[in-house]
Amino acid sequence: MMVNEKLQRALVEFNPFWTAQVKLEYKDRAIYKRLKKFIKEPQVVSLCGLRRVGKTTLLQKIIQDLLKENPSDSILYFSFDDFQNFELFDVLDCFRESHGKEPRFLVFDEIQKLPNWAEKVKMLYDTKKYKIFVSGSESLFLHKGPGESLAGRIYEFEVKKLSFMEYLAFVGKAEMAEKPMLYDMELKIEFRKYLLTGGFPELIGKEDKAMVKQYIKTAIIEKIIYKDMAKIYPIENPAQLVTILDIIIDNPGMIVDFSALSQEIGITRQTLSKYFEYLEMAHLVVKIYNFSRNRITSEKLLKKFYPTFLSPVLTEESEEKTGKVIETACIIATDAKFFWRDKYKDEVDIVLQNGKEITPIEIKYRNQPSQNKGLQKFIKKYKCKESFIITKETRKKAKDANGIEWVPVYEFLTRF
Repeated sequence: MMVNEKLQRALVEFNPFWTAQVKLEYKDRAIYKRLKKFIKEPQVVSLCGLRRVGKTTLLQKIIQDLLKENPSDSILYFSFDDFQNFELFDVLDCFRESHGKEPRFLVFDEIQKLPNWAEKVKMLYDTKKYKIFVSGSESLFLHKGPGESLAGRIYEFEVKKLSFMEYLAFVGKAEMAEKPMLYDMELKIEFRKYLLTGGFPELIGKEDKAMVKQYIKTAIIEKIIYKDMAKIYPIENPAQLVTILDIIIDNPGMIVDFSALSQEIGITRQTLSKYFEYLEMAHLVVKIYNFSRNRITSEKLLKKFYPTFLSPVLTEESEEKTGKVIETACIIATDAKFFWRDKYKDEVDIVLQNGKEITPIEIKYRNQPSQNKGLQKFIKKYKCKESFIITKETRKKAKDANGIEWVPVYEFLTRF
């Protein structure tokens, strides 16, 4: 089959709205409210994030909204996920042959599969003929080249996994968040179901933990590491990346001793450091720093690493392991950048900073949580006006004598 015939067939399959009205099964995502403001701006709009978090659905939602004000043959959608051997300009030529005109809107999914994609998108952007939307399964612009090519021409949005609030909206129970004390028992049940999804929309309603584990392993981790990352980064042994990620999944919040871990795995410290960087770029791992008011000092201090998705399997092992899953959920939900640990090893799990306001958060996922000496030390040191202890189900709505509010995790996560 000729290349243009393959392309023509792919274009018809990717763009069914050219010939018929298409109904999109879309459930609202918080990011779309921010994203929508940039649809009419001239700059390229980019969606990046982990596989299976809903980037393609958001692109389809953009197309659906464009169709309200624009003819269907002004829009071109193409995914390079399985067509990375096709040239971007061949795709455009094929559109022109079919429609006898230029498209106005270009929507390119999994653009990072295309060699030198940023230079090609820049060339299209600079013609001023097109409004361009792109997506990719890792942060597309952490590499020096793409960032420089498209500087000033692009807005990047990170699409994350479902928040607990988004999950509640997906299952038609968003109203529970408005009165958490009234729906206390129901929220507990839904929170357990949410944890089982790992934050992935496709896992809503799935209750088989073995199936969930297999989905995350094969559809997320192995596809990203063996299929995506191995083609982009100089990785000698992708299995070592899987080993590193498994260690973090089993020990969320670990403080990594790079020298010791590199010896254990059998690679150099420099290679291990580079592999952690790759895992961060691919949105598989997140790093948080030991808090200091001085950002440069923070980056030189201890660092903790978490997986960017929840591991429901750990909840079967022990209350301590379940607590780590809950801690991960709170790190992800709050988009935390800091924890705190002093020389006496007194700690606070999460430190949020908004301007001069500093909010410490401690996770105590137990039936009878105790106060944390580290939290009290931190509050006194930084004169915090607001602080939280996140509990299994204990609630103290009025702040206690130390100015601390005790909140069940399933209620706390409805605030984000």
